[in-house]
Amino acid sequence: MDKQIKLKVSHPSHTTQIHFGIDFALSKHIPRMLDETDRKVALITDTQIEKRYGPVLEKLDLKVFSFPEGEAQKNRKTKEMLEDHLLSHQFGRDSLLIGLGGGVVTDLTGFLASNYCRGVPVIFVPTTLLGMVDAAIGGKTGINTPFGKNMIGSFYPPEEVIIDGSFLSTLPKHEWTNGVVELLKAALIASPSLFESMNSQIDLWNAQDLPFIMDQIFEGIQIKKEVVERDPFEKRGERRILNFGHTIGHAIEQFEEYKIPHGQAVAIGILAACYISEKMGLLGSNTRLNIEKAFRLFHIPLEITKEISFDALVKALSIDKKSQGSIPRMVLIEGIGRVAAFNGEYCTQVDFSLIDETLIWIHKNFLKSHG
Repeated sequence: MDKQIKLKVSHPSHTTQIHFGIDFALSKHIPRMLDETDRKVALITDTQIEKRYGPVLEKLDLKVFSFPEGEAQKNRKTKEMLEDHLLSHQFGRDSLLIGLGGGVVTDLTGFLASNYCRGVPVIFVPTTLLGMVDAAIGGKTGINTPFGKNMIGSFYPPEEVIIDGSFLSTLPKHEWTNGVVELLKAALIASPSLFESMNSQIDLWNAQDLPFIMDQIFEGIQIKKEVVERDPFEKRGERRILNFGHTIGHAIEQFEEYKIPHGQAVAIGILAACYISEKMGLLGSNTRLNIEKAFRLFHIPLEITKEISFDALVKALSIDKKSQGSIPRMVLIEGIGRVAAFNGEYCTQVDFSLIDETLIWIHKNFLKSHG
């Protein structure tokens, strides 16, 4: 893997520079950036990351603010706490924020940057596989509410994303799962070759072969880059394909009170979307089974702990950002690497009867008590 690779994601307002390599973020890139900037810099992270990299961070000319780790912390209260910290330390419009961590950190830091002093620049340094292939790329920021995930946020692209593969050496198993699910999603919406590569070289994944995994991350980023450049603000509809499986997945996360990993919930959401695609005559049954086989090949835990009522699921789906007139709409596929276009909408209404049938299928196949 070439350590000097740079990938640019163009937005109408500016271009995000993506720096891509191994063992360079905290040792070289950020110190050099701090030497060259005259901005006052604050680094936002979670307490676990701060503990792990504290000695390194202490040597940098910046202020560190942290909050407890976990999806449940991505909320209004945490954002308010960070705003108060920044204000009390006299951070103004000449500030620069750096988000160091997983998707929770980058989502929250991006949203904070988008409206702090009416907007200050932000740089993301993702430390998880999910953050590298998805959360840090594309400019979507947000926080969760009791009514749903990422319901409050903004489009606010970072100036830079620094992807350093050395962070992956410390990842716990569930964080690998989160990232693998997102890469499988990218393959299912746009790349049969990536899907085949991930399945046929599972031994390299199991061995956590870093050069190979970095190549897979790079391909996943390329997929997201191309979609984002064509539809940066989700105006044309195509960017919705990046949400494949997340409609039901986000609802599951909410019902599970964010106590199961994001990837686990989205994996079930993807398989549910494949089931709906099959029932609507878009996807062959053998293809759906092959997709499920791939998720099981990676030992992704396909399990929920709580039974979901039909009314609660429909209520959650009706406030999803793709819904129309409170009618749930979903992204569906026609094959591996092929999303159903639906006349440029890239999502379609799903009959309530099919949602009910899918919920029964989810309970039968993934509810823990049924195992």
